[in-house]
Amino acid sequence: MKKFRKLAVLAGLAGLMAMPAAAADVSYTTVLSGSVVSVAPVGATVKEGDVLLTVNSLAGPMPAARSDKEGIVKTVLVQPGSQVQQGAVVVVVETK
Repeated sequence: MKKFRKLAVLAGLAGLMAMPAAAADVSYTTVLSGSVVSVAPVGATVKEGDVLLTVNSLAGPMPAARSDKEGIVKTVLVQPGSQVQQGAVVVVVETK
């Protein structure tokens, strides 16, 4: 019986490791307020550290949102020229 239990546990763990990770949507917010200069387009592939949003600040154009995961831009909620407030959701990325 002990061998069967060990075998069942090992088979269960092997099955979990073989399952593909499910994709999830991640919403990104801006850390700065200002006028949008650029934003990643829908369908763009992004990786960790890529700039998703740039805004004009007193010091000039600054990155206001960066991706912390790899994925594809699913939704863009702002456009160049519009005003954003700190904490507003600006981009949704579907992670891999």
